[in-house]
Amino acid sequence: MGIAAIKVRSDSQLVVLQGRGEYEAKEEVMKKYLAKVQEAIALFDTFEIERVPRSQNMRADALSKLASSSFAHLNKEVLVEVVKQKSINHVHILAIDSSATWMTLLVNFLSSSALPENKTETRRIQFRTAKYAYSGGTLYRRSYLSPWLKCVTPEESDYVLREIHEGICAAHVGSRVLAKKCLLLDYYWPSIFQDAAELVQK
Repeated sequence: MGIAAIKVRSDSQLVVLQGRGEYEAKEEVMKKYLAKVQEAIALFDTFEIERVPRSQNMRADALSKLASSSFAHLNKEVLVEVVKQKSINHVHILAIDSSATWMTLLVNFLSSSALPENKTETRRIQFRTAKYAYSGGTLYRRSYLSPWLKCVTPEESDYVLREIHEGICAAHVGSRVLAKKCLLLDYYWPSIFQDAAELVQK
């Protein structure tokens, strides 16, 4: 007889609420992972998921860090399974959709020196790119806070904001603190302060 009931604990409010169906997954990757979770849930008669503070989730956090560790020092009684493939059939595409992001013109210029036909827009792009670099399919922006900030799409920025907010919301922080926290974690997008204000207001 197999396991009929399972109780899941997570320190991510976003994951918990998506698992309960209270939050909608917006990113395509997250939608696919959520579909996998729902398939797994269907295998049990009873399924519960609850959020716990990060301080109470240290064991799971420690286990997750094994993924980037060497296993040579572990006792033979510690069983580690290395998963070499993602659980979703997701092909990571480095090309940026020209119709979907604020980064397109910057990436086009930095990767292939492509410029818009409008001369005013061309000068503006040339001036802006002095603050950016493009490497390995990722756009970065210079910062006083750290050497480089990773530029993210609107979908990614929404996910980053929610993840950071649910981690510090107990302190009832303001929008500027939330935005600066994102910058300190090396993320950047132009509307970061406006988006943080809208999320806090909600």
